[in-house]
Amino acid sequence: MRFSSDTVERFADASRDFNPLHMSDVRARTTPFGRRVAHGACGALASCGLFTPPAGCFPSALRVLFYQPPFLDLDYEPRITSTLPQRTVIKLMDGSSEVMEITFEFLPGTPILATLHGDPVAPRHAARTLSEADLTPGLAYEGCYSPCSSSYEALLGEFGVARQAWGDALPIALMASSYLTGMEMPGERALYFQLNARFANAPFELPAAFRQELTGCDRRGMVKSRFRFSSGDSVWSSGDMQALLLPPRVGIAPLPGPLAPEMAGWFAGRVALVVGGSRGFGSSLALTLAAAGASVIVLYARSSEDAAQLQAAAETLPGQILPRQCDATDPAACRAVRQEVLARHGRLDWLVCSGVPPLQALRVETAAFERMERFLKDGFALVLAPLSSFVDLLSDSGGSVLLISSSAVEDPPPAWPHYVALKCAVEGLARTTAVEYPKVSFCIARPTKLLTDLVNTPLGRANAENPSVAALRILSVAATEARPGQVCYVK
Repeated sequence: MRFSSDTVERFADASRDFNPLHMSDVRARTTPFGRRVAHGACGALASCGLFTPPAGCFPSALRVLFYQPPFLDLDYEPRITSTLPQRTVIKLMDGSSEVMEITFEFLPGTPILATLHGDPVAPRHAARTLSEADLTPGLAYEGCYSPCSSSYEALLGEFGVARQAWGDALPIALMASSYLTGMEMPGERALYFQLNARFANAPFELPAAFRQELTGCDRRGMVKSRFRFSSGDSVWSSGDMQALLLPPRVGIAPLPGPLAPEMAGWFAGRVALVVGGSRGFGSSLALTLAAAGASVIVLYARSSEDAAQLQAAAETLPGQILPRQCDATDPAACRAVRQEVLARHGRLDWLVCSGVPPLQALRVETAAFERMERFLKDGFALVLAPLSSFVDLLSDSGGSVLLISSSAVEDPPPAWPHYVALKCAVEGLARTTAVEYPKVSFCIARPTKLLTDLVNTPLGRANAENPSVAALRILSVAATEARPGQVCYVK
């Protein structure tokens, strides 16, 4: 099973769930997933094409557990794990990891087909932006809903779903639940977690009336609601949903306070280049360098808005932020930046390598081979291309390299073997380069968990360090303890 960009856009058009986590590359890059994900309900709908309901039965209940979001353009393996006469369980697998589990139940009866209308009906075209404070008891939303009939029928055909055998109640309720979660409540910050739906097998008309009512929101950010879909006085589907309310974006961490006077002595008037500096920990390093008086060239791949915000945040600082869009994995692009640095500044004093590709939890198994290989290739190039392009300039100026590694190299977490392997590899590259360039000082930083977009979930935020505090500590050590031709380490 595979979800292409076209499939995701078709599901969004059919369901009216245009949540930016599914539709916006820019928004998705600011989440812990690092890229767009498919609608979970799309995977559940596709599972309907894997089998035909028992003859003479209609779908009476549906339970979906979403363990992790499905990514675009990956192959997932559906496994039918239980096939009782009136109950089928399907698990969608990524290698040995469960992505979702869908349980279908059936009762005797003839599936109901609705009369489809051409134009979709849904109250919202942009997702609600609800905060924790908005999620108070009694909160409810009502309206009318109907999918886009042409996209709905196209999806059924794409997935091989026999409409006559399934009826319309389950597929349309699936789409409507996706709309409610992603567009109404919790809305923009939603991550679908669980669906329990029941179906009355009663005739219904479109557009259907809906009501979604909040039933709880715990301190982990799990939002619980109940829903019903009705035609006139007849309720044809009802149930409950759970969705995780993702925390607001971390953004650029402000400086922890006035810098110590000696910071200016170390960095004022220096020229620094930060790879991956427009957001995350790289932005904290860049902002701290600018606060100490350095001219900081920030290389970024796509995050133009973040780069502009970072530049604006440095406007009142002694130094300056100079954003430059560049594919830092491309030696030719790095050479072009090199010429610009020489033309404008005539030197380079610091190279900070902080970029890393989007990180997804993976296991050492065949299903993850291509993703691990691509992650290692791209991540290594993010260090090798800039280092090979600028290290001679650093040698000329007696400059320094700061490589951002991770405490994970000493205490490897599960499901991050590719990340640990990458950090070990680039550390080895830095140590070898220190031997070849004895006039350049090297510092390898191994910070623990930092509060950036990478870990920005209710659980991931726990015990995460302020990145600006870490940046100040690491830069201070790099400036005072690194020696030419040697490598120092800092936590």
